[in-house]
Amino acid sequence: MKTLVCIILLLFLLLSSCTTQSLVTRVIDGDTLVLESGEKVRLVCINTPEKDQPGYEEAKQFLNKLTLNKEVRLEKDITNKDKYGRLLRYIYVGDTFVNREIVQQGYGKIFRYEPDIKRCGEIET
Repeated sequence: MKTLVCIILLLFLLLSSCTTQSLVTRVIDGDTLVLESGEKVRLVCINTPEKDQPGYEEAKQFLNKLTLNKEVRLEKDITNKDKYGRLLRYIYVGDTFVNREIVQQGYGKIFRYEPDIKRCGEIET
């Protein structure tokens, strides 16, 4: 019985470390935002237009509408940060899977970048 309790506790700790919650304080572009901690977050499995490309402002405004000043749930895949120091995460606002919503609404495209592809299939559907 004691072993079972230890296993359940360990699983809970492992799973809870994969997701966190935070408030979004700024949107940088269509696939990058800033948390109340000051950390920048790059959304995994998607890519939106860069500055001076068609669709940039629209993608940025859409992410702004979905996340700014809202509590979001962040889910880690494999890699914690990219080469620019940004957290790599899937983001949810309530039941809305933000990464998928951006692609489904036409503001971005699927962008598979190994090894962080766990939910890329969900984004495509």
